Order: sequence, then structure tokens, then C-alpha cells
Amino acid sequence: MDSDAPALGTLAADLVAALTAALPTEWRIQPAEEGMTESLATVLLYEQGDIVTSINGGPVPPGHVGVEFTLTIAAPELEPVKGIVTATDAVIPLLVALDGLDSVYWDSATKGIFATGETIYRLEVVSLSRFTNRTTNPEPDTMPDTMPEEA
Repeated sequence: MDSDAPALGTLAADLVAALTAALPTEWRIQPAEEGMTESLATVLLYEQGDIVTSINGGPVPPGHVGVEFTLTIAAPELEPVKGIVTATDAVIPLLVALDGLDSVYWDSATKGIFATGETIYRLEVVSLSRFTNRTTNPEPDTMPDTMPEEA
């Protein structure tokens, strides 16, 4: 697992920045909390979820946690036949982008349809994040300072 994993406080922003750099520029990438609006482009919705201590059944390394994200690709077409083609074509660059991120893990993409008619693929991913334990009372320095030798 990657010891260069992003810090917990910047994880969502780091993931969005990495995906924005790797995905087609015409895609709209937005928080899921903003909701789906009509679009002429493919939309990638992201939502941060739970903090977990395991990835793919194994524990995360010390000083790390996993943060779950739901990534949803929505095709702009409301017609199902066109929508499935667009959504399927769009999921490939997302999977390539995710596989290029050392600290992001996923195992399936589930096809569905929004209530508004857009065909989607939904992925549950876990991003490995590091954190540090801050101590309020660091151990005192018990070693005396060395004195320079006199000339």
C-alpha cells in the first residue's frame, strides 16, 4: 500500500484533482450533493462516505485509513439505448484513471438508471489516506547538547 497516500484532510480535493487531470475535459465533475441537472456532457458525481480500516478484506497499514467514495458516471442521453452506449464508453476512461492512482481501490461498476432517465455506472471506491497522531506532550530531549571543541 502506498505510503505517499494523501492526507485525510485533503483527500476529496486530491481525488477530484487527479480525476480532473486524467478524464476528458468535456466531462462535468461535481459533488453528488449538488444533484443531477440536465447536461450535454457526461457527468461524474462524487460523494465522500465512511472511513474504514480495511481494503479488499485486509487491514490498512498503521497510520492509514480508507475513505469510501461513490463515483457515479451519468450519460447525458435520456434514451436508454443511446445512454447505455455512452455510459459504457465513458466508464472505460474512469477505470483507467482509477487504476493509475496507487492509493485508490475498486472492484466493480454497477449499471443503473437515475429516476430522471440518465443511464449510469456507480462505483464504490476506497481511497487510502494517511494521518498522523499528534501528541500534545512530546518526549523531552534527554541528550545533552555537545559542546564544540576548543581550538
